[in-house]
Amino acid sequence: MKLRTVAFLLLCLTSAAGFAAPPERPEGVALVLSGGGARGVAHVGVLKVLEDMRIPVDCIVGTSMGAIVGGAYAAGMELEDMVRVIHAVDWGQMFANSVPREDQPFRDKQEGARNRSAIVMGYGNGGLRLPQSAISGQAMDRFLTRLAGSAEVLDSFDTLSLPYRAVATDLETGELVLLDKGPLWRAMRASMAVPGVFLPIENDDRLLVDGGLVMNLPVDIGRELCGGRVIAVNLGTPPHPRDRLRSATDIALQAINLALEQNVRQQLQRLGPDDALIQVNLPNVSSRDFDRVLETIPPGTEAALRQSASLSRFSVDAETYAKWQALRQIRWKRPAPTVTAVKIDGLKVVPERLFDTAMAQKVGEPLDARRLEQDIGRIYERGDFDRLRYSVLHDGPRATVQIEADEKASGPNLLRFGGGFSADFEGDSQVGVYAGFSRRWLNTRGGRWDVDMQLGTTNRLRSELFQPFDLDSGWFVAPSFELFNRVLPVFVDGRKLSENKERGGLFGLDAGYEVGMWGELRAGWRRGRRWSEVVSGPELYPERHIEDGWLQASAVLDRLDSPFFPRRGYAARLRAELHSPSFGADERYLFTELDSNAAVSFGPNIWQLRGMLAGSPDHDLPEVGRTLLGGPFRLSGYRYGELAGDQVALASAAYLRQITRLPDALGLGVYAGATAEWATLRNYGSSLTPDPGNRRAVSLFLGADTVLGPVYLGASYSPELGEVRYYLQVGQPQ
Repeated sequence: MKLRTVAFLLLCLTSAAGFAAPPERPEGVALVLSGGGARGVAHVGVLKVLEDMRIPVDCIVGTSMGAIVGGAYAAGMELEDMVRVIHAVDWGQMFANSVPREDQPFRDKQEGARNRSAIVMGYGNGGLRLPQSAISGQAMDRFLTRLAGSAEVLDSFDTLSLPYRAVATDLETGELVLLDKGPLWRAMRASMAVPGVFLPIENDDRLLVDGGLVMNLPVDIGRELCGGRVIAVNLGTPPHPRDRLRSATDIALQAINLALEQNVRQQLQRLGPDDALIQVNLPNVSSRDFDRVLETIPPGTEAALRQSASLSRFSVDAETYAKWQALRQIRWKRPAPTVTAVKIDGLKVVPERLFDTAMAQKVGEPLDARRLEQDIGRIYERGDFDRLRYSVLHDGPRATVQIEADEKASGPNLLRFGGGFSADFEGDSQVGVYAGFSRRWLNTRGGRWDVDMQLGTTNRLRSELFQPFDLDSGWFVAPSFELFNRVLPVFVDGRKLSENKERGGLFGLDAGYEVGMWGELRAGWRRGRRWSEVVSGPELYPERHIEDGWLQASAVLDRLDSPFFPRRGYAARLRAELHSPSFGADERYLFTELDSNAAVSFGPNIWQLRGMLAGSPDHDLPEVGRTLLGGPFRLSGYRYGELAGDQVALASAAYLRQITRLPDALGLGVYAGATAEWATLRNYGSSLTPDPGNRRAVSLFLGADTVLGPVYLGASYSPELGEVRYYLQVGQPQ
């Protein structure tokens, strides 16, 4: 998390001034819930004790995570349902700034698998466009919408199951902002929008961020709202001792904690003898430990039970409490209204008809909140929006669905960068630097233009126009053009004797069908020419000019959760090329390839399997058409391109264990692993190495899943060679 911005604001903003003494009001009970990040789920444990002790409250006021738990409860949500929703959340994805790979558009997955989108930024109005925050908050918004239930838009939070207020901070003035009307999810979201981490929330012409900056325990507001008595729940984070202040992050967190505790202490002094304070101690859980949120509920319960003597004076008899609870539930379970209109605000480039074609929730039908949420999720996963939220404006039995669309700040023009290099410490290496440009929404049918450039061992300039038939159709056409040149090593008996350069160009036309987010079927025609020449060493292969033309078909399936360190899922690619004089080729041959892999994990332990079959069933291939093996995970004990075959079969098994996590700004995890690889290669009569035969390799490696792509450092051994070789790979060079 980007903490420097937060620390700066906390140190610069003054604490909220004290409120004037409230006028006399009928005595009620206000439940006041403090902020605390991941620690805030402990409020659920406190609420459980209040219910067991039959303690009704008359209003709820919360800050940050206290506003979230308090808002859901004020809306009428039952605690069992709240725990179930919290338990089902993928907290890692909640604070990610990207869609899970399984839900990404197919083309985005393929770019990521080749490490072509390690860095993505927009371009427009003569300059670069960067993200506005570390986390867009789309997953958090969907989570809060679920908690809000049917209380989407209200004239006043006084009409919830319980009157409710959320505390936020005006980012421009530093003033406290009290949120008292809907949408409810927006109030909860604004109260916990940590600056620099989540995007600020615009509300009534104000830019709102986390309320903890000015009042983390809003006792005064609770007393003002309900009158007489207050039950305050404080999750304050005690300062760490010197020996735990070991990094810049630790120091920044310490500054935040100290600043928050200042305004908390002011509010604690406002508690009187008729009030109750529940102090929850969570010494081993920090505000960032969202993977441990369920661990905080029992300490919340224990803290409330320790105060059972002071809480008992708030208890009522069973009949009174049952009536209070029944009223709370009636307001929660409201009948679904009929949707009379769907309004969309904020669109600039994306056509409104995208929503018409993608939404299953239709005008004239009863509101189905779950289906509407799924619709919004599918549209967001297309990658055109930073945030996509909805609210439901009730008008008796009718309702209008209001969608707020924040298109990506980067705009429809995207610049993508990636690539990498690999070396085997014996003088052989591969290098590839990638840059690409994508223009989305060329037209209202979803047309897209991509230009890709790669420099290094292989140089390539490629352009493709991808044109769907329509927004709700998987069918597409894709004309393309490509220029290329690459260096191919020529090995004989393990020695690199020469290098050939292949250069050329081609154009093609494909038609195909995208199978949802996870697959593609494609067929097309290619026509081009290529030149081959020797750049070093003897002329082992003749220099020649080749006219080429072929029909090709492919089927791709990709359901892996990560392209480089998958923990679950499977992927497969089947490709066939028929080269023939009928299509403009000098030679006739058939080339086929099937490449598949799968992954399964058990805790930190991961098993991966891969299999590949490639080549011609019965024909010599031109030297540039043979399949090359060697290098990391393609017979790791061999040098890059050391083995070539007209027919190749490769199988490998890998075991990985995650040994640590990386800081969010650097990546995901670090792994230790091992592979066992086996291959058989066959060549026909014209090859320099007629029959390479069976080959084996094993390797040990350390790997890291970083924001710039995969990093591997390993050692490998082949029994056929009888020697250990080492390799380093950063990113994906090809």
